[in-house]
Amino acid sequence: MQTYLKTQKLRNAMAALMLGVAAGVIAIFAERADTLLTGGNFNALGYINSYTWVLVSAVLFGFVGAIITTEIQALIGLVTASSPLSWLWPGINLIFAIGVGLVAVAFTRFRPQARLSTKLLAMSAICAILDIPLVYVVMVMAIGLPYVVYLGSLPIYIALQLIPSTILAYMIVKTLKRSKVVT
Repeated sequence: MQTYLKTQKLRNAMAALMLGVAAGVIAIFAERADTLLTGGNFNALGYINSYTWVLVSAVLFGFVGAIITTEIQALIGLVTASSPLSWLWPGINLIFAIGVGLVAVAFTRFRPQARLSTKLLAMSAICAILDIPLVYVVMVMAIGLPYVVYLGSLPIYIALQLIPSTILAYMIVKTLKRSKVVT
């Protein structure tokens, strides 16, 4: 039994790593498109990409999977300089991964039979709450935009988290499970 659990944990870690690489490759293009369109001041495509994959990985592989996926994606962005803000993403993504991962652990322990949509909404809500201070860090402290820009864009970032990221994560998880790529 212990050998099976160790093998399963290794498989989950490898799958999370592969998701991180996929997210990183997508981020290379998404974040460059954001930079081209906004000079790096508004990272909508990179944001949706990153938080879609952290939700997917947390649902499929739990706490450690969420961290592996987001950190690999962030490190790929850092190495390829996909955004002027690439240096920020490892730390920011880690905070989101820890929050989402803790929600995944809670569902595993207390409500393992919860619906996929319920899990994803709870995880996405945690990301939306974490957006409040972290979008401030990025927009005001790192980029140097005025506080009023932060206040105006915060609802947009929260909406991006709650709507497209959650919907995409739901569709990806359902597709992966239906195809039996993951169980």
